[in-house]
Amino acid sequence: MKILPYFLTAIVGTVSFTALASQELNSTEAASHQEIGRISVSGLEGSPDDVVHALARKAAEQNAPYFRVIEVANPGKSSDWIGNADLYR
Repeated sequence: MKILPYFLTAIVGTVSFTALASQELNSTEAASHQEIGRISVSGLEGSPDDVVHALARKAAEQNAPYFRVIEVANPGKSSDWIGNADLYR
C-alpha cells in the first residue's frame, strides 16, 4: 500500500500542528488569564478567517498558549486585511 505512508504523515502532521497551536479565547475566558503581549498582522489577502489563522500562527511562534482577537478589518477599499490580538498565558 503506497498510500499508507502519506496517510500516516498527514495524521502526525495534524496532531503536531494542533499540539503547537495557540487557542483563541473570548473576552470572558481572557479575564482569567495573564496578558503577556500583543501581536498584529497586515497585508493579508483572503477572508477574516485567514486573519485569525495568521494570528494563531504568530501567537504560537511567540509561545503564547492563548490569544484573543481584538480587531479584524479591511481598511478602505483594499483587498488586504489586518488583525490585532492580545497574547495570554
